[in-house]
Amino acid sequence: MRQPVAVLLTVFYAAVTAQIAWTPIFLDGSSQVDLWTQTSTGCACPGTGDEECACCVRDGACPCSNVAPTRCAQCGLEQYCSNMCNITIDSRVLKSKSGKTFGQIKSPSIEGPDACSYLLQPDAGQRVEIQIYRLVSVGRFNGSSCVGGWLQLGGASAVQDASGAAETRLCGANERYTPPVVLFADHGAAILDFKISDTTVRSQFLAFFSFTSLSNTQGVGFHPRGGSRIPHTDCDWLYQDVSCRTPGSCVLASPGYPGLYPPHRRCRYLFATNSVHTRVKIIFTSIILPRNHCTTDYLTLRAGSSPSASLLGTICSERTATVEHPGPNLLLEFNSGPLVPPYDYNGFIAKLEFVEKTESSAPPPTVVAAAPPLAALTHLTNHGDRPIEHETISNEISSSGRVGCGATVRGYGPGGARSGHFDTRASAWRTQCAIHLLGVPTDVVQVSLFNYNLRLQSCRSHIEILEGLHDFGGRGDRADRYERGDRALLRVCGPSVREARDPSGRFLVRQAVTSKGANLTILVRRAASQSADEEEFVDGAFAFHDEQHEGTVSPDATCASTHYGLAAPAHGGVSAPSHHHIFWNIEERLLCSHRFIPAANQSVTIEIQRLERMWSAEPTSLVVPGESGCRTACGDAGCECRSATPLHYHDHIALVAGDGTHLSCLCGDFQAAWLPVVVRSWTSLRLEYSVAHYTYASRGFDYAAAYSFNDDAMCGQRTYTTHSGEISSRNVSVTGSLNEFFYQQCTWVLDSNVERQLFIDISSEQDKSCSSWNITIHEWSGRGVHNEGGLAASAGDLLYTFCARHKNHTYTLPWRLNTVVIRLVALSRQQPLYTMRWRSQVVRANNRLGPPTPAPAASAFAPQQLRTDPVIILLLYLCCLINKHLPY
Repeated sequence: MRQPVAVLLTVFYAAVTAQIAWTPIFLDGSSQVDLWTQTSTGCACPGTGDEECACCVRDGACPCSNVAPTRCAQCGLEQYCSNMCNITIDSRVLKSKSGKTFGQIKSPSIEGPDACSYLLQPDAGQRVEIQIYRLVSVGRFNGSSCVGGWLQLGGASAVQDASGAAETRLCGANERYTPPVVLFADHGAAILDFKISDTTVRSQFLAFFSFTSLSNTQGVGFHPRGGSRIPHTDCDWLYQDVSCRTPGSCVLASPGYPGLYPPHRRCRYLFATNSVHTRVKIIFTSIILPRNHCTTDYLTLRAGSSPSASLLGTICSERTATVEHPGPNLLLEFNSGPLVPPYDYNGFIAKLEFVEKTESSAPPPTVVAAAPPLAALTHLTNHGDRPIEHETISNEISSSGRVGCGATVRGYGPGGARSGHFDTRASAWRTQCAIHLLGVPTDVVQVSLFNYNLRLQSCRSHIEILEGLHDFGGRGDRADRYERGDRALLRVCGPSVREARDPSGRFLVRQAVTSKGANLTILVRRAASQSADEEEFVDGAFAFHDEQHEGTVSPDATCASTHYGLAAPAHGGVSAPSHHHIFWNIEERLLCSHRFIPAANQSVTIEIQRLERMWSAEPTSLVVPGESGCRTACGDAGCECRSATPLHYHDHIALVAGDGTHLSCLCGDFQAAWLPVVVRSWTSLRLEYSVAHYTYASRGFDYAAAYSFNDDAMCGQRTYTTHSGEISSRNVSVTGSLNEFFYQQCTWVLDSNVERQLFIDISSEQDKSCSSWNITIHEWSGRGVHNEGGLAASAGDLLYTFCARHKNHTYTLPWRLNTVVIRLVALSRQQPLYTMRWRSQVVRANNRLGPPTPAPAASAFAPQQLRTDPVIILLLYLCCLINKHLPY
């Protein structure tokens, strides 16, 4: 069921020329000594009048005075003329004194080991920008990180990593950068650290700084638009279609754009739609990543909201690209490795658009056609209160392929649709809107609401989902609603608004109903005129479920049904859910189950015949190196799923007994040669289909299984009141499959209403271990007879255990243990073969073979009876005679 990437993803690529932006810093057109000094001499010295001092740039420069008479500095920083080390540069102070929000940092020439730091404090609406032009003896790059020294930009409030692995560090022996290496800090104050740990003669750097406005239109003021930062994450963002209605309203980029991005980052950008008709369009205007580093620096696109969702594609080269995907979720992940010279890359920038998808001339993708035998039905179907022949009904669907107001959708016959989406906005505006869903007699109809908007007060706008077929009557809205009241499955009154997602981007809990009959009507009453700003609408999905062939649906579960042995066909098949439209708003684990309940004289056989490869969605934090994924191992006691992480992180198929025992489990890259896997059970059996991370775009794996209910009275729960008897196993038919397993839980109660000594003889010709099958003898507890556990729950303390390797054994039970419970539990490739006989010694005098024992537990539940003894009667008689002749 996983669809090819080519169907899901539309991508257009083009090459791009690398270009990194930075703030131009320029003061004067004449030849200058440095940024603030025009000439080193020729101007009057402050206080002396000599003209041997430096001439300063007229705009924003101040002389260094006696400290450095041949130099000028930026006003506000002139006190650091001789030693620009361990200083604070405040944007507001600098602006007030020099009129500038940019400047130059020229470090002193230091001998290592030594260090300097520079605290840069921006004003509101500004980001810190550093342009590095020159490095002299500042450490070296060892292939993965800087050692011996570095220049590092980090947040002032961040906890510094001692190793520096996650910090933006640059190093070089003698580097001149043209263009400069550009760094940005976007979280308030930043610290530029200059550290030399090796022994050096002269270490120095030259850089410009700028407190750049976020409103800068030249690109250097970039900040994300339209999204919301996900709390408690370093660089994760959420973008929803409701926030990106207009072109250009949503823009995203790698951290620090358009400067060098920080190393060892994993940033995730989640794009979420609220409508099944909305597509995600990403326009990458620039992607510049280091060459030949695709294993560390790259972009990935996944069809879902989790890093374990299906991979759609990977980008790691310089290009522009346009990507389009149907949603409902698309995850873009940006990964960065260590910073590598020559630092001529800056990540990516992209525009985001959410567009309404247009339908092609192909069959409409919003419905799934009815499959045989439903497509061939020609009989009369009773629809509500009137019979309608299906040839007279046509599916009324809009020209865009969507189900809207006035649509009548059949779930049978030629052109029938078994599931699909509906949206009242797909058709022309109507105050009264009706959608009719018609199934076959064995169908029920499932409807799930995704979004709706009702704005009129006092329920004048409303949605009704009704059993049967209905239309708006002519008696007035209130009278019509009263007449339909007993048929209403759901009623939503305006004003009311529902969106598919909460503010954090997670899907809300489903709002769904299931009919009791084969037909269902959706009625929507709206305002007389349409509001362009607040259009009243409802959208959702529907599905027809054939209870005869697909099992009795469980209305409270997302995907569960039950097959009863006395009501279901004797033979049938099940497969992965095809009614995927109602799962559009599921972005998590999907668990679907089929429960098979045989009657008292039946067993059930499940045969898994076909199975696609299954995948895993393990969180990276839980994965142990070399132990990721899930694998299947089959043995005498069934097939087992083995993984180092919990099973729900892995796609799997499981056959589970009614008491929760896993009889067989298949996961991972299961070998097709091992199929079919067959389990025959004499108790209820549940087939579980689990997709670790389900998305509407990549719906999980496919499988096919057959089932049969077999007439078989060899096992179950029975009570015997005879004093002797025999129970023997019977041979049953087998499929011959390598992986065929038999599961039995049989319970027999041997009961007697008189005191006795019970002897039980058990024999078997098989040589099997106790784990394959065993027979146990228990005291009677009296519990569970009238609850779901039945006779099996009445088994009390264990007395004896028989295993096949014992061959034969006779058990003598304690005296007066009149009622016992015998249980057989088996899970093996071979059917258990055994013979069990019992006989009783009914005691009429004191000739018992065993010592006296307390009365069985069952006696506690019976009224106590007065027991007489001949000796006691004789003594009482003598006492009466003596009393009669004694004088008073």
